[in-house]
Amino acid sequence: MELPKSLTKICVAGLILTLAACASPGNGRPTHPTSLQGASLPAAASQQAQSNTPLGRSLLATINTYRTAPNLAPDPTLQRAAAVHAKDMALRNYQSHHNPEGLGPHERVLAVDKRFQGRVAENIWGGSALPGKSDDQMAAHILQGWNNSPRHRTTLESSAYSRTGIGVARKGNAIYVVQLFAE
Repeated sequence: MELPKSLTKICVAGLILTLAACASPGNGRPTHPTSLQGASLPAAASQQAQSNTPLGRSLLATINTYRTAPNLAPDPTLQRAAAVHAKDMALRNYQSHHNPEGLGPHERVLAVDKRFQGRVAENIWGGSALPGKSDDQMAAHILQGWNNSPRHRTTLESSAYSRTGIGVARKGNAIYVVQLFAE
């Protein structure tokens, strides 16, 4: 089945944005280490973030069906950090594993829970909502985008990760997705 040209362009644009956000070195990484003294999540994003969305639930179910490793269990700390980062990207119109202040995935998780221990990995996705598509169809589309990237696919498939949090934020037709993984 051939996709309409406009839908194909949207899919390609979403994939390009996703891959560009994960590229290095221009991915927003700070040039100096960020101190965790007083590190906090952006206030506006923290206040507006939604930790449990229909698309996030569909995406977790789709990913757990896809994985051959044991299912990922939802983790409230990872969920909160992912939701706030997704909302922050939507509010401030950027897409990166590091926010403009230089906080990366691990630092954002520690800002939610200072006692958090373990490795953290992150997949992000940005693109446009597909007109007329359900949350399950969007989840499959996002998973396909991550599967097209070897680094994202490796993280999704890794049995080293057992916990996750998925944040979804929307701004107009744009969708920002953050998935955090931990041991």
